[in-house]
Amino acid sequence: MSHNHGGPDDNEMTCPMQMSFHGGSCEVILFPSWATTETGAFVGATIGFFLLAFAYEGLKYGRELLHFSDAAKRDTQANDKRTLRQALLSRVHLVQTLLHLLQVSVSYILMLIVMTYNCWLCLAVVLGAMCGYYVFGWVRNSSVDPTEHCN
Repeated sequence: MSHNHGGPDDNEMTCPMQMSFHGGSCEVILFPSWATTETGAFVGATIGFFLLAFAYEGLKYGRELLHFSDAAKRDTQANDKRTLRQALLSRVHLVQTLLHLLQVSVSYILMLIVMTYNCWLCLAVVLGAMCGYYVFGWVRNSSVDPTEHCN
């Protein structure tokens, strides 16, 4: 018995949601209107999600760098006694809050991509995160001070 009534969910008939790991390029990605029924569109989406996972790792590093930079600047100021209001309304805290919103949003999008159970999309996210960590994570794990710019 078909429950398809026509309309925007017609792609579900051509690309059904599978609840186990699978391959192939026919996939509904995030929205019913975003179905990759052609290989080229699927490859483009896969590359895009690789880059998104890579950028996610860069975003995490950027937020950490901003935090350490701000903390180092405050340490050099002798009497940095800010009120709660000043701390909450500081430009750095507002930027960190917006970057946190972006980081959480991207992480949930990446999680939903993995939950398509498409092996290629999962691999793109995992490899993108790995390459991003390779590029950005070495500074975090070394004795290099990322806030030091005068060598």
